[in-house]
Amino acid sequence: MLLAACACIGAKAQVNIPGQEISYNVNYHWGVIDVMIATGTVTLAAHDGNFYGTLDGTSIPWEGRIICVSDTLEANMYGVGTNLSETVRRQSGWYRRPTVSSFRSACYNPDDPFYFKNIAGQGEYAASNDSMEAITVTSDMIGMYYFAHAINFGELSPGEQIRIPINGEYAHEVLITYQGEGLYSANGDNYPTYNCTFEYSYGGGMSGYPVECKIWTTERIPVFLSASLPVGRVEMLYTGVAY
Repeated sequence: MLLAACACIGAKAQVNIPGQEISYNVNYHWGVIDVMIATGTVTLAAHDGNFYGTLDGTSIPWEGRIICVSDTLEANMYGVGTNLSETVRRQSGWYRRPTVSSFRSACYNPDDPFYFKNIAGQGEYAASNDSMEAITVTSDMIGMYYFAHAINFGELSPGEQIRIPINGEYAHEVLITYQGEGLYSANGDNYPTYNCTFEYSYGGGMSGYPVECKIWTTERIPVFLSASLPVGRVEMLYTGVAY
């Protein structure tokens, strides 16, 4: 009977997230440059700890090219509160930067190795190491959409940290630092938020890309994400969700 009771408690501990599609505008800052450069969509769902998420983004024409990012994360998530862990089942990250004319051509094939590079090393496009590091981070970052639901932020104190071990090919751990509650305003709407930063570790060291994150307290959706990358500061700004 005790084992059965423990099994029931474990089952209830899993976080279920209904299928949803979250939309963002992506802003870019570098010196005096401050522009909306892309739109992005995060799709996700979780049932009994089985998590699936994708991130897809397409830029405006930029220096004669279109930047396309496509990430997928499938993982088994365990625990709630501060006792969490992640085991990655499948992870991919794709980077494409075709010319505007190629992208708009009827003959454009995004699966042609000429046009892409992925985090598994496939593809022929000569993407920089900085670009592929960023793609690896964004593919891992999808897991934060689960943790946004699973962590009891209201029970944390500002400055409190949570380390979540990750069993996967790339990231080994994510360090989340809670900063307290806040209010995020955008387009005339106000969102009460749990504010935090998070950073992933790779090969025994932190990535060097801490991400500022504001999580809508009621829907547990990140409404603002911001990170300083070698190419500039990139922000994802929430624009809506469809269930």
